[in-house]
Amino acid sequence: MTYTRRTFVVLLFGSLLAACTGQPGAESAQNIPPTSTPIPTPPALAPTTYTVQRGDVTNQYEFQGRWLPRDQNALGFETGGTVRRVLVRRGDTVTAGQLLADLDITDLEESLASAQLQLDAAQAAAADESGSVNSIVDAELALANANLSLESTRNNSPWQQSQNARLGLETAQRQLEQAQRAYDDAISRPDSPASSVDQAYQGLLAAQEGMRSAQISLGSAGQAWANYQVQLEQAENAVRDAEIRLERARTGANSTEDAQALQTAQLRVDQIQADIARSSLYAPIDGVVLEIAIQPGDQATAYKPAITVGRLQPLEAIANVTYTDAQMMGVGLVGVCSVLNQPETAVQCIVRRVPLTPNDADQTVRVAATLPDVPSGQIIQIAMPLETRTNVLWLPPTAIRTFQNRIFVVLQTSEGQRRADIQIGLQTDERVEILSGVNAGDVVVGT
Repeated sequence: MTYTRRTFVVLLFGSLLAACTGQPGAESAQNIPPTSTPIPTPPALAPTTYTVQRGDVTNQYEFQGRWLPRDQNALGFETGGTVRRVLVRRGDTVTAGQLLADLDITDLEESLASAQLQLDAAQAAAADESGSVNSIVDAELALANANLSLESTRNNSPWQQSQNARLGLETAQRQLEQAQRAYDDAISRPDSPASSVDQAYQGLLAAQEGMRSAQISLGSAGQAWANYQVQLEQAENAVRDAEIRLERARTGANSTEDAQALQTAQLRVDQIQADIARSSLYAPIDGVVLEIAIQPGDQATAYKPAITVGRLQPLEAIANVTYTDAQMMGVGLVGVCSVLNQPETAVQCIVRRVPLTPNDADQTVRVAATLPDVPSGQIIQIAMPLETRTNVLWLPPTAIRTFQNRIFVVLQTSEGQRRADIQIGLQTDERVEILSGVNAGDVVVGT
């Protein structure tokens, strides 16, 4: 008989097994009884139960905003062209009057240099040219009138207006600080009623409006003072001009043609300088650069926002939501704000602004809060309560069942389980108001 290698291994294994048991290999393999292994039966999972409770059900709208300066200015060039320089970056601090960016105005700059040379030549020609005047008496009369005009201008100094505006601004500043302290105190007290917070906020808004009015008044007074300085300088120049004309009348020096040339040259210089100003962006306030929508080489469109500058303080949460969602909230609505993923920073906050129409240029929702240690740019989590039912019966959504327009729960009673039809009210992701069908303390089997 011929044996394969596999047959040999099997016979060898059988012989070894028989030797170990003291019995022939074949009989040992046939007589060993099989051993059964019991399979454990998993215990039945107890159904989840809920207890009908009494409390508040609040439907709130949650959204996010960015912590940014409240007062912002979007700047755009007054003319189109190619952007030559952008001298700031996002986040840079700037001062009022600082040049931020300009267009390619090489041609204007060359034209200004040429026009300035023409102006200098016209001024020199007007100073050297000789001529005659109609009357020395007319020149003397013109000088007398110029002196009277100068005296009148000096008597109409708006100094008192400037002083009153400055005092008004100081008073408004004190009132704003008092209103801010009152508002901070109101929102820092957890037990403060919403009416107190709203009253404090309205007081803060009134103080802020008073501050803006005082600033406007001071600005108007400053403008009046600046205008006065210009008028005073013009009156003084008129006196000097009259004196020169009188002197030239007495010596016979005058040139109408040169005077016209001088005026034309000056107007050209003024026009080119105005065109250069229209092609440049300057910071209107002390603040920080928030957005930059241009870079060198871009084609700028006239009046399209290119750089946004905001005041360093105060900051507020600015959110972009749909107009429909924004209309669910109203100015004065009090909620809770916190830095994203930092619930320990939660404070009370209040809606300061919502868009009035879908066509408003600014469709953002502005929320005021006090977060003194939060830097600009942080994302703020905002929760605003839209509707609240107090002291009502409620269950979690997972405890409620529906079938063919029937809303019910399964009650756990001493006799067993039974269905109970219910009527529900306000629904949120965590709680559902129960209007009828169950009582407080009832145990409900979850779905």
